[in-house]
Amino acid sequence: MKITVNPGMEHLRQFVRQLPELFPVSGEVLHDGRNQIRAFDIGGERLVVKRYKRPSAFNAVMYSFFRKSKARRAYEHALRLRELEIDTPEPVAWSEYRRSGLITETYFVSRRSDFTPLTAATERFPTSDSLPVLAAFARFTVRLHEKGICHEDFNQTNILWRHDEATGRYDFQLIDINRMKFLRRPLRPDECMINLRRLSCPAVAFLYILDRYAETRQWDMDDTLLRGTFFRLLFGRRQQFKKRFKARKLAAAGKKQG
Repeated sequence: MKITVNPGMEHLRQFVRQLPELFPVSGEVLHDGRNQIRAFDIGGERLVVKRYKRPSAFNAVMYSFFRKSKARRAYEHALRLRELEIDTPEPVAWSEYRRSGLITETYFVSRRSDFTPLTAATERFPTSDSLPVLAAFARFTVRLHEKGICHEDFNQTNILWRHDEATGRYDFQLIDINRMKFLRRPLRPDECMINLRRLSCPAVAFLYILDRYAETRQWDMDDTLLRGTFFRLLFGRRQQFKKRFKARKLAAAGKKQG
């Protein structure tokens, strides 16, 4: 067992230590897919715990001896983002549990955010209340790219926002951050467009974000829209091909069993 707890949250160490026993039987399920996410209230502290899918035999060897686990990367990336003044829910801890020397379970714990997923704005586009959110999001993305930050799963479900009524400001947070790159230079133009292609929002909302992004960076509008659309279409085709290939593979496996 390996546990790292944020120095300011040592009082939660026992909770983290007990996660293999507590997680399957308690907490509120927020997401149940490849990974499972549950919310907990521990002594009045609202927490989110993500349990990553048990790795395959090959990945178990890789994560045990050669690579950092997803939970550890999520924790360390959260600290790095906050150092760079990019918001993300405060990291609490990460933990790894082994059997026969190999990693079997990993957990990442953070404070629970009260921000809203970006989908709440993209799905309402072009209503008057969604336009300022997406314009502010475009400016936020420019900040990320200029700082050399590349979220490698930059999907609208992994971007949260909140409107401060007192100041009129829009704030953003990044989640699902185990796959990140921190470059020592700003992202190049094509790297920016490749990063933005993962936004699986409606096309009109995507074009509006590109338009505001280009304006913020003082880039040529038509060129930005053209390149952004090209990379998005290419990415969409690749994803469709992967789905068809996987479906055929499963169908072939089913025929063999039959």
